Amino acid sequence: MFKVLSTTDADVHFEKTLLCAHHGFGKTTQAIHVQREYGKTLIISLEGGLKSLSLVSIDVIPVTSWDDAHDPEKGVFSFRGTMSMITGSEFKSMGYKAIFIDSVTELSDQLMSFLEEKHKDNKNTFDKWGDNSRLMIAALKWMRDLDMHVVCTCLLAEEEDDNGQTTYWPMVKGGKVSKQIPALFDHVFCGKRKTAEVDGELKVTRYLVTDQVQGHYAKARDPRRRLMPVEKCDDITVLFAKMQMNDEEWAKHSSNINKLASTKAATTEK
Repeated sequence: MFKVLSTTDADVHFEKTLLCAHHGFGKTTQAIHVQREYGKTLIISLEGGLKSLSLVSIDVIPVTSWDDAHDPEKGVFSFRGTMSMITGSEFKSMGYKAIFIDSVTELSDQLMSFLEEKHKDNKNTFDKWGDNSRLMIAALKWMRDLDMHVVCTCLLAEEEDDNGQTTYWPMVKGGKVSKQIPALFDHVFCGKRKTAEVDGELKVTRYLVTDQVQGHYAKARDPRRRLMPVEKCDDITVLFAKMQMNDEEWAKHSSNINKLASTKAATTEK
């Protein structure tokens, strides 16, 4: 029997997102928005920088190594041990709706520390870098394929291409891996901060790049083409909401935006 499915049957219930930005954009605080929008969220924290979340309650696993000691009873977690916990039946009963990995950059550092120890007596560095590529991509695919919303954060690395243009990629060990990572996710957003003086005071405005703009490798699987290449926004769930609106909701949203713009213009003229 010959049988096919339709693209309209695709299971697209979950957002799979990579957010890349320099220090200070507010990558970690996105966990607040994710939990507010989607429900119970688990943070896999590899950086330890959770002070920005101190006023909210979000479950967290503090991971300190790729595959060293793992003893949850003592509050000690490795990434490999955490993977085993998450694939267990107990985790499935916890009711998590989203998982937040902060950050891929630190995960890459932990993996490289593990591999340097593993290959310390091996003069063939190709083995180490081959393991790095294989294990890093496998780990990201495993996280991406979890049956829930997945958000990974990452620092941005700057490179200069053959034409002298600055390009921006995920900051991880291994240039080949860095170029592979964006293809693994549905959405790759790049966060940017701009500081300007307004009425004698410095004001910081945050933007999310959603397309390939000025050297940023960003993308959004946005079939209705709702998103601007650069959105004046610091909340990734706002972008998800735009992409998920039906035509009626989008028409109403656009009408409200136009009304606000007209009101602002009229006020400015006065």
